[in-house]
Amino acid sequence: FHGSLSSTHFTCKIGYYKALSTDATCAKCPPHSYSVWEGATSCTCDRGFFRADNDAASMPCTRPPSAPLNLISNVNETSVNLEWSSPQNTGGRQDISYNVVCKKCGAGDPSKCRPCGSGVHYTPQQNGLKTTKVSITDLLAHTNYTFEIWAVNGVSKYNPNPDQSVSVTVTTNQAAPSSIALVQAKEV
Repeated sequence: FHGSLSSTHFTCKIGYYKALSTDATCAKCPPHSYSVWEGATSCTCDRGFFRADNDAASMPCTRPPSAPLNLISNVNETSVNLEWSSPQNTGGRQDISYNVVCKKCGAGDPSKCRPCGSGVHYTPQQNGLKTTKVSITDLLAHTNYTFEIWAVNGVSKYNPNPDQSVSVTVTTNQAAPSSIALVQAKEV
């Protein structure tokens, strides 16, 4: 550093910021953010808006997405296919993905639900889905299940909210017949 400050060193007014003291000019706070004092080096996000860890200070503050729409289920014996539409509001971000929560529930009593556990399988996967459909297999026959589809983005972890999910409750059917070969006893 060479001693004297250049003439470009000045304080930004409220509503503006300068990320580095070496920046030549002040920048207006990005959408959904503000600064409350002169000389701010960044802008604070409005209430309900956030910046992901890897978002630059120059990026707008964003929020979690709304819930997925139009969830439909198709039960086939002990498997379920779920399909849905993208959320109406992406929160201002492009990094939307979906997580599936599976709960096995007691008959007629939704308060008796518990996680499905590791025996259930998801295709293509349970978390971080980039598509709007999933197949769930290896469920128990004649059992009530509740499936929640969560829309998530880069700032969802800062404000998880049930408004980001949609759910459906289904009852599985009879299990598929086992493929046991017919055994006949013969008298000898």
